[in-house]
Amino acid sequence: MFNSKPHLPRGSLRSLGILHDIFVAALSMMLALGLAWNFQALTIYWQLWAIIGGFTLLSAAMFPLFSLNSGAWRYASLLDVVSIVKAVTAIVTLFLLGHFILFRGMFLPRSALVMCWFIMIVGLGGPRLLYRLSKERGFSENAVRPLLPGKVEHVVLYGFNDNADLFIRNARRSRPLTHIVAILDPQPKNWRRRLHGVRVVGDLSALATLTRKSELAASPVSQIIVTQTNLPPSDMSRVVEAASPLKLAIKRLPDISRAGGVDSEAPIDALPVSLEDLLGRREVDLDIREVAQLINDRCIAITGAGGSIGSELTKQIAGFQPRRLLLIDNCEFNLYSIGRQIAAAHPEIATIERILDVRMADRINAAFQEFQPDVVFHAAALKHVPLVEENPVEGIETNLLGTRNVADAALACRATAFVMVSTDKAVNPANVMGATKRAAEAYCQALDLAGSETRFMTVRFGNVLGSAGSVIPLFQSQLQRGGPLTVTHPKITRFFMTIPEACRLILHAAGHGVANRTERGRIFVLDMGEPVLITELAERLIQLAGLRPGVDIEIRYIGLRPGEKLYEELFGEGETVETTGREGLLAASSSVSDTSFLRRNFEVLERAVRASDAPRAVELLSHIVPDYRKAEILDEPVARPRPQAPVLPPAQ
Repeated sequence: MFNSKPHLPRGSLRSLGILHDIFVAALSMMLALGLAWNFQALTIYWQLWAIIGGFTLLSAAMFPLFSLNSGAWRYASLLDVVSIVKAVTAIVTLFLLGHFILFRGMFLPRSALVMCWFIMIVGLGGPRLLYRLSKERGFSENAVRPLLPGKVEHVVLYGFNDNADLFIRNARRSRPLTHIVAILDPQPKNWRRRLHGVRVVGDLSALATLTRKSELAASPVSQIIVTQTNLPPSDMSRVVEAASPLKLAIKRLPDISRAGGVDSEAPIDALPVSLEDLLGRREVDLDIREVAQLINDRCIAITGAGGSIGSELTKQIAGFQPRRLLLIDNCEFNLYSIGRQIAAAHPEIATIERILDVRMADRINAAFQEFQPDVVFHAAALKHVPLVEENPVEGIETNLLGTRNVADAALACRATAFVMVSTDKAVNPANVMGATKRAAEAYCQALDLAGSETRFMTVRFGNVLGSAGSVIPLFQSQLQRGGPLTVTHPKITRFFMTIPEACRLILHAAGHGVANRTERGRIFVLDMGEPVLITELAERLIQLAGLRPGVDIEIRYIGLRPGEKLYEELFGEGETVETTGREGLLAASSSVSDTSFLRRNFEVLERAVRASDAPRAVELLSHIVPDYRKAEILDEPVARPRPQAPVLPPAQ
């Protein structure tokens, strides 16, 4: 739709502003001389008009030096007033000195300059502030729009701070208009204060009363906006809990630096609160400067490149400008998708896409011999615990023998580094998936301790928010169907992290491991903070949808699945927890069998897999991983004391 109201182009508006300032300069000196002499003197002495003309020319020449018209009048502020005062003071002082030197001050009373100084400041600053006031709330149609039903969204702000000030001023300029009903703040000292006329009515306990009053006034509140950009997750959870029963949408302001700033004409749009905002841990922003030296101008191979972790990992690696990317996946569509994304974002990088299965050792080895990757990131795996429990042969062949195949191929082509993506389910495993990952970890540790040119590193972390097959997409699909949300056990907990954070950890571990070649055979683990109760996760997801857990949407407990534990662990009983000198990054060291023992067992295991003998394959797997307890004998989740991670020293 076209705007029916005509608008002058910005260049014309700026020209009008310049003409206004010049006119004000001339008018100020004329009024000052008229008041000092009398206005009849202006009709008698031509010298007075010469003074007015000279002062006007000097002002026109000096205004640009103080950038009086470099900004928009609608954003006029105290800083603009300060610039006006500086400009007028400089102009009056310079004109006084010049006139005294040239004409000994004839026809120019000193009182006239003082009056000119005051008149000029008011003349330059007053219209600017009045214009801003009219745009924000004073005389424009925006002032009456909150009174028009059905055209305004009524919101409540949470937080009395600079961001609230910015948002209110921006909202009053933007269209469609957002009407700020009130502000809530947890600090009693701010109650009953006002910000641009909007009153702070109390803390979150006042929200219910406020929404009822707004409904009676025909201005129903539709959402609450959190103004603090770094509000702690616990405080954000309290906002969600308070807003959910009232069916209010919960949003938060973005980082001001990404919102366009105060001088932007674009409205600042509040963002929906996500589950990441409610996690009870701070996302660790790892230092990945070492990664550039590892990846830049080299050939990088990524298995499982089209998966949740693999695709994000590929995107982050591409940002370090490798010479070539070898993308490997057995899913045609996933490989096609990530290939197109990299081609669009980084057309300068040579990308090779290969539909390969890591279970086929000869084909993986042939690809590595052809392209000679310098660094290999192994993210291909079967990760869904119940499915792998029902299909143990496929899980063993992919997660264990597949890892062996890729690791051996990396060793054969003398790659600089091999990085395996592992999981916390490998710690004291209670299912086939976890046991296969632990066996794969042991093989990589053994190869690394063998002292080859290739560094073999393992990265272990917890559940990844939003990854394919994880609990969040399941909850979201159940929520769309109207519930119930299914949780296996009321006390079940899990560690969570975001996909970008997981990939930063993988890259950081790779760079750190290659830079510290003496630290061999260690498993890198992210300090993931406290585990999250899955029931609480389900409740928060329901509340974010503006619904009430147990009232609008049921949470149903369906019982633990085979091999499932109440909680996951990041370190095993026999593992030694060590620091790496990097904030948020730990390492686990454990006793490892030698490669010859593991290879012999893998060969026997491979024969059982080829024969599709699942019981024999699982039995051999438990021999390789003594900590593995078979799912069928688990009446209750394994409960073992959790090793305590050391307190990290401050980052150096």
